[in-house]
Amino acid sequence: MSVSPAETDNSVAAELKSFQLAKGYKIELFASEDLGIADPCAMRWDEKGRLWVLTIPSYPQLEPGKKPVDKLTVLEDRNGDGKADTSWVFADGLMMPLGFELGHGGVYLGEQTELVFLKDTDGDGKADKRQVLMSGFGTHDSHQTINSFIWSPGGELFFSQGHSIYSRVETAWGIEKADRAAIWRYRPLRRQLDNFLDGSMASVNPWGMNFGEWGEMFHKANDPELFYTVPGLVKTAQRALLPPIGKLVIKGSIIEIIRTKHLPDDLKGDFVIAGYYNNKIERMRVANDSSGYSARLLDPILSSSSRSFRPIDVKVGPNGALYILDWYNPIIGHYQASMRHPDRDKTHGRIWRITATDRPLVQLPKLAGQPVPVLLDHLKSDEHWVRYQVKRLLAEKPMPEVRPDLTEWVAKQDPKDPNYEHHLMEALGVFESHELVYEDLLRQLTKGKEPGARAYAAHVVGRWSDRLADPLAVLEPLINDKHARVRLEALVAVSSVHRPEAMVLATQVLNQPMDKFLTYALNKTAYALQDSWEPALQNGKLTFKKPAHLAWLVSVLPPSWYAPDQYRKLIGTENLSPEVRRNLLLSLAKTGKAADIEFVLSQPSAQTDAVLLENLSKLDVRPVSPIAAASLKNSLLPTKTAEVNMAAIHLARAWKISSTAATINNLAMSNPIDQRVRAEGLKALVELRGRAALPLLQKLVGSAETPRVIRLASLKGLSELDVALAARVTVAEMQRSGASVDAMREAIAPLIDQRSGIKALTAELEKTALSKPQARLALEALATKGINAPDLSARLNTLAEERTIVARKYSSDYVEKLAKAVQEQGDAKRGELIYQANPSCSACHSLNGKGGTIGPNLSAIGRGLSSREIITEVLWPNQNIKEGYNQVQVETKKGEIIQGIKVFETAEVIHIKTTASTKNRVINKKELASQTESGSLMPTGLMDAYSEEDVRDLIRYLSELGSK
Repeated sequence: MSVSPAETDNSVAAELKSFQLAKGYKIELFASEDLGIADPCAMRWDEKGRLWVLTIPSYPQLEPGKKPVDKLTVLEDRNGDGKADTSWVFADGLMMPLGFELGHGGVYLGEQTELVFLKDTDGDGKADKRQVLMSGFGTHDSHQTINSFIWSPGGELFFSQGHSIYSRVETAWGIEKADRAAIWRYRPLRRQLDNFLDGSMASVNPWGMNFGEWGEMFHKANDPELFYTVPGLVKTAQRALLPPIGKLVIKGSIIEIIRTKHLPDDLKGDFVIAGYYNNKIERMRVANDSSGYSARLLDPILSSSSRSFRPIDVKVGPNGALYILDWYNPIIGHYQASMRHPDRDKTHGRIWRITATDRPLVQLPKLAGQPVPVLLDHLKSDEHWVRYQVKRLLAEKPMPEVRPDLTEWVAKQDPKDPNYEHHLMEALGVFESHELVYEDLLRQLTKGKEPGARAYAAHVVGRWSDRLADPLAVLEPLINDKHARVRLEALVAVSSVHRPEAMVLATQVLNQPMDKFLTYALNKTAYALQDSWEPALQNGKLTFKKPAHLAWLVSVLPPSWYAPDQYRKLIGTENLSPEVRRNLLLSLAKTGKAADIEFVLSQPSAQTDAVLLENLSKLDVRPVSPIAAASLKNSLLPTKTAEVNMAAIHLARAWKISSTAATINNLAMSNPIDQRVRAEGLKALVELRGRAALPLLQKLVGSAETPRVIRLASLKGLSELDVALAARVTVAEMQRSGASVDAMREAIAPLIDQRSGIKALTAELEKTALSKPQARLALEALATKGINAPDLSARLNTLAEERTIVARKYSSDYVEKLAKAVQEQGDAKRGELIYQANPSCSACHSLNGKGGTIGPNLSAIGRGLSSREIITEVLWPNQNIKEGYNQVQVETKKGEIIQGIKVFETAEVIHIKTTASTKNRVINKKELASQTESGSLMPTGLMDAYSEEDVRDLIRYLSELGSK
């Protein structure tokens, strides 16, 4: 979704006119292709105020037989007029590198499979030394290879890889692997590489990281989401989705945090993001949220009507101005258009400078060539840019040269200085960058007044845990700190201490209120330390501060050797949270025998816990004694909540507890009972009684007095027992369901979601007619479900008779003809009405925050695709399937058909996003009969019943989305 029409005028002047800038700012050109920066993708400043820019005209693929021409160029403004006037190439002949960072006297560069270090050893401004530091990074997707390099406050090099990348990197510490999207951390002096959040656990394409004033790590997805990374910095193979803290409307990348006195105070601390897709410089405001953060989207700083304006990097410069790296290209993808598409711009690239109109620029201090004491004093600068450069320069100086002055500098800082602890934190980062443990300073910060200081100190304890005498003793007061963010950092630090007692300390975080970030990190810590704590626990050598702490651990990660009597003992622990008790009961049910199932179902808490009963229903069938069945009947009493009743029905159905059938029948046939309960009861009776339930179902579905919810549930049962009979009843229900597309979809879903259901419905409709409006609604209902059923659609189209069916075959000539009509005659307002009248559109696609999410976001489709590409996407969806939107269809052993988009898959379950619900459908793989992936969920021929004028106006409307 990234092939925009090329601009007719590609000049700097034309692009400048396209900008709409927030009040109080000025935008000017800093550099353009005149200085050799065509197709720029990343930029970094050096200590002299020079801007280094990576350019990749080879993207998306090098032409066979040609040598790579990608390069790293240095730009300089020598006359101080605010515009670069000089450039030279530091490194040429590079092979599509996506990220770099300056450091240790050279350049760290991600070049496809390799992390390399480039250096100029003879002082001529060009790299003459190339060292491969690591190799084995994946290259499956040319714009997802390692990227977004940045130094942490402690001199760690972070970078990321994308969703289609699989890396296997050999290091001195062992082989490090990352499957799919991941964040990498490299400690240069130790040659130590670690990966986090692989398996796309925090977006499918992370691109852009940054650190807050106290070292808090954030990263941006090359998707709408923004993440607080810290909870995910627990090294473990266990995978769980990291919760985002906010999101844009549509894709954007990179994070720059505004920390300069040049830009307005109102902007300070805000996150500025490159909205490359919708041609904007986005702005998000981040606020505290317990141990983490939340973020909300504000008005953009800059918008452009030019579809070639592609901001891909944003950095505050040495003077406090905001610099925008503009890739300048109408095509931003690699598979949506030909890799040799003539509109791929290989000659342009710009860097724009945004300044505040009423505030002076910052004066760049002299940093290059300065002695250590001078550099250290700059660690107290108000400008983050200065501190970042100083720490990089101090990191590359020899340790014996830095250590004495650094120690002295720390000692002479004034404790009365309001920023005293922040100065010490910056100094601690310098020690880290030299891998030099300074425990006295570390311990001082663990007792700091500022929560940020204590949190950062906790982080460093984790980093130095293999070199501190007793890291857990240092972390204990921090994991019990009054401030939630300190506890979170301490928890993450504990995860790196592979000792049994580390898990004991980690669980102390449960002594105070938990939130989603702490819970996420604690769960991952249990997995990270499992090899340490589990053997000790099994051997009776591990004692927790509170029995509830052990109960929590076992509830989250049940040991394979845990016996039923041990679970029973833990279940008796006082003051357990409902979630912990629930998980322990569930584990007991998994491992126990009939007596244990009896124990579980007899618990008063179990009989009112809908979540537990629901989770029990997902287990393999367990032995149920008469006493256990009688206990379950307590959950089927009308006095229980509807949620408990339904969960108990699901359990009885899943475990085939036939003795509950009479009780369930009473619920199903009682009019005062919640209709949802009655409907679930009917489904259970089908399972428990089989065809013996047919007379009851036929009676209910055939009576006009039966509530619709009950009729549909009966129809679902009929579809499972007798497809031919269900087809006849379905047509009758369709004839009743003329009010809306939703009602029609509900009528046909029970049958067409069943094996052979579509065939049976088609056959029945050959014998029974629908009215024209009913047939039309049925066609739209099929579309909202994403059903591709040519024979059924053909019959419904015949019955509809409202429009001539135009089976459009793909041809480039037809696309050109229609695109011309869109441009010359298209009516966007009429197209909007057509879009709104087609429920399948909003069922699948989000538009400005409303609608489904099963298809691509359309909020700015007009900024990424030309009308030609939109025509292809709409009329022939299988011509080009967007990454991540392949249809998956599974059939259960009971004959149910489920189709949608595969979101997540493990060895046990598959999560499928469907149009029927906002919640993912989670299916146990043991229940599957088959699984196939093919084509687009958007049915072919969806627009066949629309006239050419309708299609023309719809395309015109879509092509203008995002232009305002």
